Amino acid sequence: MNVVPEPAADDIPYNDPISRHLEGGEKLIVEFSPTQRVTEFVLPVLAMSKHPQSSYEVWLDDQQVYGPAPIPPTDIDDLTVTFLPAKRFQTSMRVIVRNLSDNTPRSYSVQPVGWEVSSA
Repeated sequence: MNVVPEPAADDIPYNDPISRHLEGGEKLIVEFSPTQRVTEFVLPVLAMSKHPQSSYEVWLDDQQVYGPAPIPPTDIDDLTVTFLPAKRFQTSMRVIVRNLSDNTPRSYSVQPVGWEVSSA
């Protein structure tokens, strides 16, 4: 997987998938934030389960960077580079997934793959 920029040897890798079941009409809000005190998070890949009648949004540091869209940035089964160059954030990433179906329950997964820039 070619990413721009490439991580440094001392950067801290991040891959923390989360899955939830949504009934028709429900939404999932997932928040991610760096674990170090002072850092920058680099996000080249953001994968989500792709379903019809769904909506996907991504917010980085309170700025909308994707969606609302009927498809995710990349499908969880593909796990390809989404943002080139990689997106960056310092305080938080919020992902909002909506099951727009009236009565079809679905399972959704959200998988950010990236790294925290080392503060060392």
